[in-house]
Amino acid sequence: MKGNIEDNKRKIPGMLYILVSFIPWIVYWVLCGMGKPGGILIPFVISSLLIIPQIRRKGFNPMDLASFLYFTIALVGTFIFSLNIFVESNAILGYSVLFLMASLSLIIKQPFTLQCAKRDYPESYWRDKSFLAINNLITMVWAGVFLLNAIIFLLLSAPFNTIFTNILIAFGVVFSVIFPLKAPAYFVSRESKKHDWSAEANAQKPKKENEYDILIVGSGIGGLTCGSLLSKRGYKVLVLEQHYQVGGYCSSFQRKGFGFNTGVEDVSGLWTRGIVNHFLKELGLKKENLFVKNTTRYIFKGKEIEANNSVEFIKALS
Repeated sequence: MKGNIEDNKRKIPGMLYILVSFIPWIVYWVLCGMGKPGGILIPFVISSLLIIPQIRRKGFNPMDLASFLYFTIALVGTFIFSLNIFVESNAILGYSVLFLMASLSLIIKQPFTLQCAKRDYPESYWRDKSFLAINNLITMVWAGVFLLNAIIFLLLSAPFNTIFTNILIAFGVVFSVIFPLKAPAYFVSRESKKHDWSAEANAQKPKKENEYDILIVGSGIGGLTCGSLLSKRGYKVLVLEQHYQVGGYCSSFQRKGFGFNTGVEDVSGLWTRGIVNHFLKELGLKKENLFVKNTTRYIFKGKEIEANNSVEFIKALS
């Protein structure tokens, strides 16, 4: 069986990129709290460095854009109009701006965490309802964190305001990293419970030799996937197949020393966060033991087009 095991290349995991977006704010709050003169200038430089690559690719992370606009206004207000408010009320102003940014991104249906999540998943995921719902919820949590932190700095004095706000920020980061990993399975299981059956109760009962919890008709890739997952969870499963070998369209046959695929030639979803790779890990299997990297070659009117992956293939065609 051939497969494409090329992993998505990315520099920083999506939700961890939120930490990168926080860097100018952390520097801003620390330096202003220490009364340093660079408390606004340095965050402005950092936010500018974050926004420049986004200008080139014409796609903005709302948090980075809000940071750049805020520190530009703060720089002008502080050094040209001699306003002290951006230094003296740095925490309240900063968290209020971030709360407005998160709220606005929800209103326009472009949650600011969505741009971070897109770094981890292919474009086909971006319009999925559960994908959008997860990012809406994460952005709502961050909006709540920003609002609570602004209120904390308004009502509490040091060091309690710093302690509580840091705890909330840490909660937001952990939630942003863990929730996307757990939420999809929860949404799917919640939907499937509408059509649940009593196999779970039957699985606890002792079985006779020819008794099964679940029967699966057809040993195609869907039947085998379903059967293996159910079997791992303790169900006694019987898969029925009229052909002499399993696999359905994911199998092959031999003729005169040549091997032919019955249907499927390539398998997608073997990248780091791909669904097939996730399924194999669930069963304790390694993709390297089951798949080989596929090379594609087309010969058309005497010309050869060969590629090791989709990127090379698109480049060759272009």
